[in-house]
Amino acid sequence: MENPCYALCVVARILFALLILAPLAPAQPTSVPTNERMPTDVLLKIDQQELGPLYQKVTPQQLEQLHPLIEQYFDARTTTERKNITAAIEATKIDPNIVGRLCRVRMNWPALSGGGVFYINERIGPHDVAYFLGVPKSYDRTKPWPLVIRLAPAEPFVTDPKPDADRTAKIYTDWIKDELAKHGDAIVLMPLLNLDELYGPSYKGMNSVIQPMLHAAGRVNIDPARVYLVGHSLGAHAAWNLGLHYTTYFAALDIMAGSASSDWQRLRLMNLRNTLPVVWHDRADKEVKVGQAQALVNALKRMKIDIDYTETANVGHVPNDEIIEQQYEKMRARTRSLYPTQVALQSNRPDTMFNRLDWVQMYQPINPGQDKRMLFNKGTGTMVVLENTFSVQAAYGGNRIEAIADNVDMLRIYVNDQMVDFSKPVTIVIAKNPKAKFEGMLKPDIDTMLKDQLFLGRGWRYFTAAVDLELRPQPATRPVRSATRGSIIVK
Repeated sequence: MENPCYALCVVARILFALLILAPLAPAQPTSVPTNERMPTDVLLKIDQQELGPLYQKVTPQQLEQLHPLIEQYFDARTTTERKNITAAIEATKIDPNIVGRLCRVRMNWPALSGGGVFYINERIGPHDVAYFLGVPKSYDRTKPWPLVIRLAPAEPFVTDPKPDADRTAKIYTDWIKDELAKHGDAIVLMPLLNLDELYGPSYKGMNSVIQPMLHAAGRVNIDPARVYLVGHSLGAHAAWNLGLHYTTYFAALDIMAGSASSDWQRLRLMNLRNTLPVVWHDRADKEVKVGQAQALVNALKRMKIDIDYTETANVGHVPNDEIIEQQYEKMRARTRSLYPTQVALQSNRPDTMFNRLDWVQMYQPINPGQDKRMLFNKGTGTMVVLENTFSVQAAYGGNRIEAIADNVDMLRIYVNDQMVDFSKPVTIVIAKNPKAKFEGMLKPDIDTMLKDQLFLGRGWRYFTAAVDLELRPQPATRPVRSATRGSIIVK
């Protein structure tokens, strides 16, 4: 049975006391307020920046009415509550595309004047969210900031004796302070390393990175087009894996001396068309052979996918400061298109999240083959992959979307006002499947947009209409279901 673990085997677990957004310092920490409403003038300033020319199409009074409703929607815990709040948002008569752009704005972003290092440890739904957050001294909540996620190495935490909570907090704090001193123009996030799970590929391990990223957007103003993931060795293995499975969220990956050696990872390489891997490896690396990096780089080049690869000689497994800085600068130079004109997605995972990329969602393959269940050598649970892959390549322009699908049963296409002109008909064509063609008007819908944000995470993207296309050949006598508001079923 294939083993999807990382090579490093470590033991022990780090336990911390519960703190909620409290700055780490030798003295007793003081809580940073997260429930104080932002002054109206500050909130409207953010709205104006988010909306640009669209700000003229809504009144300050409408915006003051809208923001509490958005907060209530994402705080709601039942379908009935959300349904009622959705109706209240619709009653404001604000364009759903404007509502979509403003969903990422939080009314309770704290000012955090002077910045600092903070530790967050909370239970969010089924997830334990624990991470350290570094905020620059010049932080201004009225503008979006780049987010750099750094994955910590394991070595400092497997010493004898092992560091206690205070020592561990100091290690992370020193790392982040050093990072802020070098790069004071970006927010820094370091997930707390769980030595039982590492950073995956178990679900819990991967969520130890992804859930803090999603959660941090509720504490600080993060630019979703400038989110970066940095890892060396253990962290580099994780950066490959996370980047291949959660590609939508990352502008670039800074990967130093790592690999993605499993077939179920490598078949996802085509997903990186809009995310830049910045890769470094040294020919003298004895821990991770350079051939592993070369194979990934060559595969991406064959697909004509951008990759920045640096190969050095006689440096070894650990990059020097000059290499680290060069890697960082190339990574940070990349800004991601939130709604790229072309997307490519391939998967053999049954998990819905791993079959979504930007504005395309595959639901299941026509012929999945046999399930393969894999055990983790490091991490809890098991992983299921399908025997057969399924994929889609799609592009849009001028209200026309064209896609090529392979072994896809149902495909959903999401759009918004930045992708299509809703005043004109939209055409969707699936190559070699004329029955799946759609042509017609799409109406922006708040319910569609909000439900999708619950899935992707609040504020990371917004899509105000969706079309579902059933690609499996159907009997001619099968009745066609009627279109539903905001989500159209097409056969």
